[in-house]
Amino acid sequence: MEKYHVPALERTIKILKLISESESQYTVTEICKKLDMPKATVFAIMKTLEYYNMVQKDLNGRFQIGPKMFQIGMTYVSDSNMIELAKPYMKRLMGESGFTVHLGILHENQIMYIAKEEPDSFIKFSTYPGLKTEIHLTGLGKAIAAYLSESELHQIITFEDLDKVTPNTITDMKTFKESLNAVHQNGYAIEDEEGEIGVRCIAAPIINARHTTPTAISVTGHTSQLPKEQFSKIGELVRQTAQDIAKSI
Repeated sequence: MEKYHVPALERTIKILKLISESESQYTVTEICKKLDMPKATVFAIMKTLEYYNMVQKDLNGRFQIGPKMFQIGMTYVSDSNMIELAKPYMKRLMGESGFTVHLGILHENQIMYIAKEEPDSFIKFSTYPGLKTEIHLTGLGKAIAAYLSESELHQIITFEDLDKVTPNTITDMKTFKESLNAVHQNGYAIEDEEGEIGVRCIAAPIINARHTTPTAISVTGHTSQLPKEQFSKIGELVRQTAQDIAKSI
């Protein structure tokens, strides 16, 4: 066992493992006997898991894995498959454009980077898979936001706000929506030093009905590498790559 661990979390994991790997369904009492845990502890854990739909109980008080756990598992499978499918296209886009390529998803009201392809260049970016940022600060965020429903977008902006990070950051909803309209018109989103001075991104949404996690692909470059005159050319490369990935899903 590693130095840092949380006993309550370990017990929860053991319970979920027991329920998910067994063909039988267990009551609280049976879980206590199987795992040699105090009944009060198991009861509290199961109540919490049930509240969050991680488990569900039948009329006989027996537990099985709940819909939320299924959703989490499907998200993992979906995102893992997406990365595997997208990697060759990301490498191709990196070679054609010469820029760093990112793959990102919408996760808990923010954009999370899930994959990165970086050219052999002296210009490096501190992004990494797992990094999360606000939806209005990246091209990935704009590309994804453009295809969210009004209610979904309103919920995200209400929760996260449009915080100002650079002088170019969009901080009002009207202007942000105008930038999203441009995504529909052009097929790609542009982020021009809105998240970081000196950095530009061009992104496009990956739209496929079988992949339900909002996903986008982008290229990132320094302003000296990516002048505005190249937005259209590079944008088309990104848009086409997004479409090719969508077709492969």
